[in-house]
Amino acid sequence: MSDENENNNAVTEDHKNGEMLVHYNDDESYNSAIAGFREELDKQIVFAGESTDWREIRKRLSDLRDKLKTLFLRSEDDKQINELIQSTLENINLRQNEEQEKFDAEAQANYDSIIDSVKEALEYSEVSFDFKKSRERLLSAQDTFKNLKLRRSQKDELYKMVNAAFDNVSKRQNEERENYEMECIENYHNLKHKIDIAISFSKESEIFADARKALINVQNLIKGLKLKRDQRNELYQFIRDAFDEVNIRQEAERTTFNQETSDNYDKLKITVADAIAFAESNEDFGLAREQLINVQNQIKSLKLKREHRDELFAEIRAVFENLNQKQSVERDTYDAECAQNYERLTEKVNDCFGMVHGLTEFNMIRETLITVQGEVRITRLKKEQRIELFSRIREAFSLFDKKKNEYFDQRRDEKSKKLLEIKINLEDKIARLNDVMAKDLESLELQKVKLAEAGEDEFLIEEVMTKIRNIEGRIKEKQDIIDQAQARVAEIDLEVNKL
Repeated sequence: MSDENENNNAVTEDHKNGEMLVHYNDDESYNSAIAGFREELDKQIVFAGESTDWREIRKRLSDLRDKLKTLFLRSEDDKQINELIQSTLENINLRQNEEQEKFDAEAQANYDSIIDSVKEALEYSEVSFDFKKSRERLLSAQDTFKNLKLRRSQKDELYKMVNAAFDNVSKRQNEERENYEMECIENYHNLKHKIDIAISFSKESEIFADARKALINVQNLIKGLKLKRDQRNELYQFIRDAFDEVNIRQEAERTTFNQETSDNYDKLKITVADAIAFAESNEDFGLAREQLINVQNQIKSLKLKREHRDELFAEIRAVFENLNQKQSVERDTYDAECAQNYERLTEKVNDCFGMVHGLTEFNMIRETLITVQGEVRITRLKKEQRIELFSRIREAFSLFDKKKNEYFDQRRDEKSKKLLEIKINLEDKIARLNDVMAKDLESLELQKVKLAEAGEDEFLIEEVMTKIRNIEGRIKEKQDIIDQAQARVAEIDLEVNKL
């Protein structure tokens, strides 16, 4: 038999004066109905005492009230149970009010704790021209209250303030970009004029060092000015082409120089051989020495390659040494001169070691080492002194090469690390923008739902459409930034691969 049939057997209904009277067949049925209802009521009272889902609690108690009406209990029982339900509802109201007051107090405390930091970020974004840092500080401020317990009105207020600041930063950055482009154009035209003048000078100057100096000076001007990449590349290319032209002219002059030095070397080779033969066969050491000195002066006065000049001087120096060996009277003078040269060159070699250890101007260090090496090669020294100094200079060159390689390796490592740090920051920025954009997309979908539900309310439609356009604008702006950041990441990858 169904529950419905059982209930029909348990109660009967009469109507009197417009009221429905329910008669249970016996007290047991009546008491069973009350007991069942009370058991269910007790469960909901326990639930009401443990839960904070106020809507669900009220719904359950309301359902019990509706169910109570269907039991048609005696008035005193009905009243007692209704009072119990009412008492539970009042307790719920009291608890909810307490919870709300507690929430409001905590929300206000949270609001007070972060409002100053938010305002600081807003104030910074209004005056700073570091737009990246401004956005980072705004995002950081947003993160401080995003998951913080606040009243909806407080959170809406904070989001509105931060979003307005983001819009202002974007507006100022656009204005800055426009000013930057105008400055780039002005700088380009000013530099182009100066570069044209320097290039004309480099084409006309017969002194290649001055031509290069003029080009280097305008090249240095480019480094300190704002220019677009294509403008900068174009100006650098103009200067590189001018350097190439100077090099071509100098190469042509060098070819002429090489021919002249080669001819001079061939002539002097014969003259030196004759002078050596005269010095070795003549007992008049003063006359022999004079002859050798005259040849030395000819070597000094004519154009020669360094190695040819050093070779000829070395040959003459060897003859001088032979003469010195023959002239015991001049031995002491010779020894003193060698000792003095050795002491002076030793000091210079020591200074070279100091430069290698203490400086990073590698071109200057190398030129100094070469100069000292040349002095050791052509200066009068004893053989063992010369060997020792050459050995120390070779040691200095080895140390110099090691230090230079370590320096540039370190420079490459530092540049690589810096680029990787920039890449990580950009990737973090992309991730943060994607997170923010995801929220904007959610907001956009919500506004579209509101638009669909707006019906023919023109005012509401216009309000929603304004919000949609604002959100779409923010999404586009973030996507543009993401695209730029991703492009920069790709550039960094290429730069790192080239290192």
